[in-house]
Amino acid sequence: MFTMNVLSSIGVNPSGFSKLLCSRFYAQIVRPQMEYGIAINCFNHTQLKSLEEAQDKCICKIYGASRKTSTKVMLHLAKLPTMRERVAILQAQFLFRSLSLPEDTLLYRLIPHIQYTRGHQWYKLSKTALWKLMPPTIADLDTRGFRAIKKKFLHSNLEKQIQGKNSKLLSSCRPTITLDPILWLPMTHEERSRCIR
Repeated sequence: MFTMNVLSSIGVNPSGFSKLLCSRFYAQIVRPQMEYGIAINCFNHTQLKSLEEAQDKCICKIYGASRKTSTKVMLHLAKLPTMRERVAILQAQFLFRSLSLPEDTLLYRLIPHIQYTRGHQWYKLSKTALWKLMPPTIADLDTRGFRAIKKKFLHSNLEKQIQGKNSKLLSSCRPTITLDPILWLPMTHEERSRCIR
C-alpha cells in the first residue's frame, strides 16, 4: 500500500489523472509488487482473500469509492482480473513456460520426476482451475492456444460473477472482457464520473 499512497500523492486519485491512466499505473507498478512469488506458491482461502482486499483498497482509492464498495464493476471497466484469477493465470503461465524450457536447464531435467509427485509444488500448481482446462497433451499447446484457453477461463468467470448474488450493477455492464469505452472516450472529468456512477 506504500507505493499506492505515493502514487496517490502525485495524481493517482479520483481528482488527478484519468481513471484509465490510474488503472494502468496500478496494473504496471502496484500490482506486480503484490504478485511477487505468486506464480510458484499455492495459496489458501485466507491468503487469497488478503490479496483481494489489498487490490480492492487500491481500486477504491483510484475511483474514490468507500472501502465497503464492491469493486467488481470497477475491475470490469478497466479490464483488470480479480486477484484470484490473476493467481491462476500466473501459475498456469509458470507451468506452461516450464514445459518449454531448453533441455540443458535444471527444471527441464526435474520435471519428469516432480510432475506427478503429490507432495511437490509443481504438482500442486497443476491442480489450479486454469491449468485443469489445458488439454491432456500439453506438448501440442502453443502460445496462441494458451491465450485462447485463458480468455475462455476469464469469460466463464465473468459469467459466474454476473449470475452470482449482489451482481446487479455488473450485469448491467458489457458482457465482454474489453476495456470499457467509458474510460477512454473524450469527455470531461465530471461527465466521466457521472457515467461511471
